[in-house]
Amino acid sequence: MRLDIQKFSKIVQELIRFKSGTTKVPIRAGSWEELIWATLVFMFGDEKVYWDPQSHEKSVDIKVKMNGDILRISAKAGEIKNNKIAISSYRLTTFDNLEDKLSFIRDQHNSFDFYLICAREIKKDTISYYVIKVPSDRLAPTWLTDKNNWAKTKFGYELKEGFGFNARIVFKMSHQLWYSIPVDYFSHEEMVTKVTIPLEELGKGLVEFLKSRFK
Repeated sequence: MRLDIQKFSKIVQELIRFKSGTTKVPIRAGSWEELIWATLVFMFGDEKVYWDPQSHEKSVDIKVKMNGDILRISAKAGEIKNNKIAISSYRLTTFDNLEDKLSFIRDQHNSFDFYLICAREIKKDTISYYVIKVPSDRLAPTWLTDKNNWAKTKFGYELKEGFGFNARIVFKMSHQLWYSIPVDYFSHEEMVTKVTIPLEELGKGLVEFLKSRFK
C-alpha cells in the first residue's frame, strides 16, 4: 500500500503556492493538515479521505482508504534554523516516569504509517517549505525509546549526545516532547519537495482577488 509520492508532490507544491498567496502567515500545523487533506481528496475522492480538524486523536491526523486498506498519516509542521528542524510532539504529563513516557512514544509510533512534515525556513527575502515523508519509526528509533539513553536535567529529560538527532522532554511545557533534527538526517528519497516563495508575494492573492471583484 503505497502513496504515489510524485503525484502528491506536484499537487501539494501548487497548493503551497496558492495558500501562500492568500495569507501572510506561514504554513503551520493546522493549515498543513488542510493542504494534505485537499491533496488527497483531489487524488482519491472525498469519500476515501477522513480528516477531522477538531479531532483529539493522538498521532493519526488523516486517514486514506486505498485498495481496501487504511493509510494512517501523522502531519507535522516545523521550523528550520541553522540546518535543524524543530518539531513539537506529544504532551506526556499523564505518565509519572520516563520509562512510561517512552513506552507511550513507542506505542504511538506503531499506530500510524508515516509522517508528512512541512518544515519552513525563513530567510531575508524568501520562505522555503520542505515537504518530508518519513516512516513513523524514523522519529522513534529504538535508541530514542531506551531510557538508558536519556539524562534528567533541571528542565526535564534530554536524549544523550551521539545519536541521529536531539530530543528533549520539557517539564514546564506539559512534559512535551521536542525534536531538533538535522536536515541531512532525512534521505534524498524522504525529501519530497521544496517550495520557495518571495516574502513580498505572501498574501498578495487576497488583494488581487479584491481588484478582480471591485474594478
